[in-house]
Amino acid sequence: MTQPTSRSGIEALRHALPADTERKPHHYAVDGVEPAFAFAPGDRAEVVTALRTAAEAGMTVVPQGSRTALALGRPLESQDLALDLRGLHRMVSYVPDDLTVTVEAGMTLAALRTELAEHGQYLPVDPPPDDHVTIGGMLATARSGAWRGHLPAARDLVLGIEAALPCGELVKSGGRVVKNVTGYDLHRLHTGALGAFGVIVEATFKVFPLPPVTHTLAAEAESIEAAAALARATWGANLAARAISVLPPDAAAHIGLRAAPTVLVELAGTEAAVERSGRGLLDLGEFAEAPVQGWTYLRRLHGDQDSTVLRLGVPATAVGETIEAARAAGALAWGHIASGAVIAHITDSDSVDASTIARLRTFAEARGGYLQVESAPATLRAALDPGSPGDPVVVAALRDQFDPQRIINRGRWGAGL
Repeated sequence: MTQPTSRSGIEALRHALPADTERKPHHYAVDGVEPAFAFAPGDRAEVVTALRTAAEAGMTVVPQGSRTALALGRPLESQDLALDLRGLHRMVSYVPDDLTVTVEAGMTLAALRTELAEHGQYLPVDPPPDDHVTIGGMLATARSGAWRGHLPAARDLVLGIEAALPCGELVKSGGRVVKNVTGYDLHRLHTGALGAFGVIVEATFKVFPLPPVTHTLAAEAESIEAAAALARATWGANLAARAISVLPPDAAAHIGLRAAPTVLVELAGTEAAVERSGRGLLDLGEFAEAPVQGWTYLRRLHGDQDSTVLRLGVPATAVGETIEAARAAGALAWGHIASGAVIAHITDSDSVDASTIARLRTFAEARGGYLQVESAPATLRAALDPGSPGDPVVVAALRDQFDPQRIINRGRWGAGL
């Protein structure tokens, strides 16, 4: 199925953009709906041209990168133009001594890791499903993994962002040095906004030294609550931990461990710090070496777009009971103790309905938390609020300023505002 779009709008785009940047629309379908036109710009000037021309023609635009989070947010109201940003994949500036890097939005996290590793540095984020996410997509979706809480979130690593607006303007916030905080709130707002305030074309980050040693260990417990208590004790033990997760028996078995309530820990740091922390873990429980691939399996499950995936955010003290509640709803669930995030993965999406998710949301909110639908069929995402966009008055005012016609991702985020 293809969205109806005026012939004049399509011809205007074809006239404005280089012919070799047009792509076949069927490669860019979202929720089974193809755009009328697809374009892969090679630089930010072409992104601006595409947005301005589309806005003048009254066409909606859906920015896309590695297409790893298309089931996040409400179903699109329309998709006239798919904007493939993977052509913006260059490193703009990198000053290893300053621990800062500026990259275009279409660069993948994997490519950035390779560049930074040559100087013993990295961007300490682990968004699902893997490192093939683009930098722009990582920021626009704001999904995080097991490292969140131990390390800063992506939005806290951003020093500056450049975004393209539908009016044809490039706007910058922040800067390229750590001490520059001009426009701080604005460039943080782009993170998690799904393009509502403009299409991110460039971002500057603070980077960290790459840990020379990592080590994964696991310990079994008598129950999920006991595992959660052990995870909290581990978190509070001042160890060089980069991830601490609670796995019920089915989740443990899924990543190749014995089917028992389990605490999975990743240590990262210098050799001395990791050795010291390993000894500290033995004081807390019967920890033993575990396959490092377990983290990869959990990350992929979290990013599975063919299933229903929920994120429940709760206090660390409620992680154990939240895992139990998610399992009772038919999910394979696990929790990251430092961020209080419980991920619920439901392979059979037909077995979950809006009322089930509503009950889990009520459960999380009763504990001071929240629930976000990170992946689900379009019918399910249309039947409920996948997540809160924040204060509706503030969101509406910002969108009126930056995208008054709702050109970008219309309906996907903050629908009805």
